[in-house]
Amino acid sequence: MKLFDKIFKSNKTAPADLTTITRTEVIEGFSIPGIIHNMQYYFTDLQVYSDGLISCWEMVDLSMFKDKLNEGWLVTSIPDGEAISIYSLGHWNIEQGEWKHTKESLYNYVYSLVKQLNPTLENLHNYHSDSTKIVGKVNVAKHLLPTAKPYHVDDPQSFFPKRINGEKFDFFYRNEDNKTYLAELSIYKSGNIEITNLPKKKIYKFEDLDKLIKSETLTTDLKVGEIVTILNLGSFNVVSGCGVDIKSKMNELTDKFNELNGRENSIAKCARIFDEYKQNPSKKLQDELKYAYEAVPEHQRIFVGTMDTKDYEVRQVIYGDIVKKEWEDDYGYEYPYDNMPKPSDE
Repeated sequence: MKLFDKIFKSNKTAPADLTTITRTEVIEGFSIPGIIHNMQYYFTDLQVYSDGLISCWEMVDLSMFKDKLNEGWLVTSIPDGEAISIYSLGHWNIEQGEWKHTKESLYNYVYSLVKQLNPTLENLHNYHSDSTKIVGKVNVAKHLLPTAKPYHVDDPQSFFPKRINGEKFDFFYRNEDNKTYLAELSIYKSGNIEITNLPKKKIYKFEDLDKLIKSETLTTDLKVGEIVTILNLGSFNVVSGCGVDIKSKMNELTDKFNELNGRENSIAKCARIFDEYKQNPSKKLQDELKYAYEAVPEHQRIFVGTMDTKDYEVRQVIYGDIVKKEWEDDYGYEYPYDNMPKPSDE
């Protein structure tokens, strides 16, 4: 504890007779599409805020944003023959790309958004080319990466309208103009659904999604030769690739809807039962763990454990030594998590 205090404890002291306080401020922003080139090409959500900060896998100011473009960390196009990776959606090889921006035009667009949010450009952050600061003897980020939340207002005519936060997901939407768009689907506690990054926003209810999926209007699966449009970024032709299973994606969406309404999601339930099993390993809890694990959307099962263990420990409890063999075949060295208890009543 002394070492922790020595490294991180601030040298600032407050007068003993005053109450120390902090305040929380809401910073308005826009979400726009972008591409990160980090060995592969990743579609990303560029977050542009009114204080001049931009989130692009790290927080940067306007000057550093320009540097990221010049360095090739942020790019405005994907070469034909390469692939686009979209987190929690899929990975596709593409060709015939047509892209909207140059480095200069993307920077100017982002600058115009900051100015739209903050017309007088007051109190813009200037990182002076360094997004970190020293706390004690350690470099830490000046601003943590934000978790951007979509929102709508419950009563736009009210003098103090209340913001209702939701959660957003990437989907493909086959629009009535016969184009396929990479769209953002935002879901709210009420069950309201907004689909944006289309020529015109779509409004639905949660129960409408089944019909949209059955008609393949809303999808995670692209056809070879299908042209995908990403508004304000570009378009491309799909050569090959695959997306997350639509049922699994819908389970993820349902999980988030439950979470917004204060209910336990499938990942939290699985992790809770796993903790209970480790404290009291029984056949009953092993069976409950198997049921809970298999209810987690397949593409999210790695999140039921820690960053290191992923879902290996949970799967070893459920499926046994086949998981050890899988690890050793994949990684070429001895399975490191072979300490899971077996059911005491087995």
